[in-house]
Amino acid sequence: MKLRILLPAVFLLLVNVTRAQMLDTLRSCINRKVAFTAMFDTRKSFVSAQSARIWGFKFGADFGNRLTIGGGWNTHTPSITKPVYGTDSMGMPDTTQSFLKLDYISYFIRFVFYKNKRWKFSVIPFQLGYGNSRYEYFDGNTNRIIGQRNILIYETGISGSFKIFRWFGVGADLGLRVMLRNNKALSENFNSPIYSFYTIIYWSELYKMVFPNTKLAKRI
Repeated sequence: MKLRILLPAVFLLLVNVTRAQMLDTLRSCINRKVAFTAMFDTRKSFVSAQSARIWGFKFGADFGNRLTIGGGWNTHTPSITKPVYGTDSMGMPDTTQSFLKLDYISYFIRFVFYKNKRWKFSVIPFQLGYGNSRYEYFDGNTNRIIGQRNILIYETGISGSFKIFRWFGVGADLGLRVMLRNNKALSENFNSPIYSFYTIIYWSELYKMVFPNTKLAKRI
């Protein structure tokens, strides 16, 4: 099944499952204190069937530990290469490796639709990214860029975590990336599933265990 067909199906499923809960959560969070949240993350994806890791930094406003609205910055590791053919200073044939780059800023909504003492499940109905893709290589001391164009990315996904101990847990993310606006100067296919598996340290719980009688421990 093509991703262009799969995307609307996934999007409608996520929206239908969470729409009513999100509206109820928005109403209940209006008068709650808003907390700032920030995190680094890493996800795995594919570019033209080749593995490509994504690094990102996200920040946003958290409403009642249920709804987060924010933005971030994302980049692919330059693990995909292609040769650039030219000549050296002596006029002889020469080959240089160029590296595929993809960088974009993103805006997202994350909604926690189920949570108990150990389990937590959340959904990102949408994450919209804007940036550019290109190939880069060095020609002597000069950085050269090939085929740089702006791109527009849509991502959606679901996350789950399990708290093994009070201060430690594990989690997994599963999602989908679709290029709403692709870079026509490059032949690579960036449409891809996105996934990650990770461990979680609940720093606030760890702090309360180590310093139970402090003022900060009683506030968090």
